[in-house]
Amino acid sequence: MNLPENTSVFGYTLGCRLNSYETEALVGELVEKLSGNRVNAPGDADLILVNTCAVTSRSQARSRKTVRSYVARYPDARIIVTGCVTVTYPDDYKGMDRVTVIPNSEKQLIASMLSGMPETKLDKNLYPVFAPVTTSKTRGFLKIQDGCSNRCTYCIVPLARGESRSQPRELVLSQAAEMVNAGFREICLTGVDIADYGRGLYTNGYGLPELVGDLLDIGGFRLRIGSVEPQYLTVKTLENLAIPGLCRHFHIPFQSGSDNILKRMGRRYCRAEANELLDAATSLFPGACIGSDIIAGFPGETEDDYQQTLELSRDSRINYLHVFPFSPRSGTPAAEMKLLHPEITTARSVELRKVSTESRKRFRENNLKTTQTVLVESRRINGRMIGLTDNYIPVYAPDPAQEGDLAEVLLSEDNVCWGQR
Repeated sequence: MNLPENTSVFGYTLGCRLNSYETEALVGELVEKLSGNRVNAPGDADLILVNTCAVTSRSQARSRKTVRSYVARYPDARIIVTGCVTVTYPDDYKGMDRVTVIPNSEKQLIASMLSGMPETKLDKNLYPVFAPVTTSKTRGFLKIQDGCSNRCTYCIVPLARGESRSQPRELVLSQAAEMVNAGFREICLTGVDIADYGRGLYTNGYGLPELVGDLLDIGGFRLRIGSVEPQYLTVKTLENLAIPGLCRHFHIPFQSGSDNILKRMGRRYCRAEANELLDAATSLFPGACIGSDIIAGFPGETEDDYQQTLELSRDSRINYLHVFPFSPRSGTPAAEMKLLHPEITTARSVELRKVSTESRKRFRENNLKTTQTVLVESRRINGRMIGLTDNYIPVYAPDPAQEGDLAEVLLSEDNVCWGQR
């Protein structure tokens, strides 16, 4: 691949925060090894990197459409496609001009390949082994785990990312120290199944709570954890996570409120255990914001099953939802199950999203007249800088606060950003 000197690189992410983190790392490495520069628009780029998502048919289609659009609109650019679609549906990009497909397992080799000095072997540690520190210096993401050893009947992720693997503690701590030195004031731990952190790597019981404790010992930032799968999240884990400095925000993807559907999904917990986790999270972290993923219209979901899920979704302890209409993924057991009528799935998705909107609004209303610590960010709404509370409420930053400040704010009708997710 012939690339010009001072190559301009643009990265585009589809899907999860883990993908976003890896895109930032890849673009940073490409810029360094190609003596290039990062650009903010694909039309300014010599090289476009697209990090794809395969979790639903919609995200797969968006990935393919994005690449096709870049091929058509930017005839002088080279395009690198990586991410989960390249593993699970590689033929999506077959025959596309100027497109090079590189699977997830070889992400760490992309920069070396393009610079003409390919690595001879893959690093045994998770990619990346350094922390991306070139973006906003307020909030950043840190990858501690990848892959998944669960075999939920609907999920393509284990096929795309492999078995669960953890980044060694020493490497995580060194990356966090890099981020602190770069000026980050909040770090969010990310991965596919971070509640499984340490399994297979440590035999002494070292896991997510212990890692959180070691990270907070570094000091200089607050810590937020990403999505935690209930298969491995326990009440004891939550008790051990009750450490000053950890944000009061948990995203627990329960997926359904019906034991029957949970069994069909291959989820290894029941509704009663979900209730125990909600009880523990709300008692150990007063004022915590708890979100969840819900799949609407899973094959075999009866009206009674759906009503149980609706009941869970309306639980006052859950403050927002990410709703996913069931999307069959080829190669998974659920893809062979009989689908519900699309109108049923759509109607249930709409109702659940309405529940989410109401729950989010109610949670923010319940936090009015409380004083919260807000981390001021670079993004703006209506021309005003905003910040985020540790329990996940966006607010307008007070004057004269600047990006990176931690400011005490009394929440009110006027400073809460009601329309923001």
